[in-house]
Amino acid sequence: MNQAHQAEPAHGSLSHAASMRVQAQAGEYWRRLWLSDPALIAHLTEECLHRARKRLGQQGSEQEWLMRTLEEIQRRFDHALARALRWPPTVDGHALAAARAAFLLGGTPSEGDALFRTGEPAPEFQARLQALLPRSTPPEAPLSMPPAPLRFWLFKSP
Repeated sequence: MNQAHQAEPAHGSLSHAASMRVQAQAGEYWRRLWLSDPALIAHLTEECLHRARKRLGQQGSEQEWLMRTLEEIQRRFDHALARALRWPPTVDGHALAAARAAFLLGGTPSEGDALFRTGEPAPEFQARLQALLPRSTPPEAPLSMPPAPLRFWLFKSP
């Protein structure tokens, strides 16, 4: 009876074991995005698995399901990051990628949980995120330089 239960597809057309592997990998990915609250990770993972299941339907391998789940996780993370920075959800992908890199390189464990708290992000958290963003340097400004003749000391110059 126990073997029959494990052979049943748990999500879509995947076996229970494959479903558990995808859930475990998705949870690990959330932890790499600086989330630490197990309840929040479980909730977000289940939401992303559900959306991935809707996109894939009944077909798809374990790898495809994992790929769609990770895409959903990335989409949720980017949306939460944009909201914390008070950017529109449709912000330029390059700016969002820069913000994601700055957050992941300069953040500390459990800061990711703050991105998914309900309500407005704390002003201190938003200011810290803004401070992590890369700043562009001003464009080169040409300087005036008077022409100077070249004089070669090794060779005779006219």
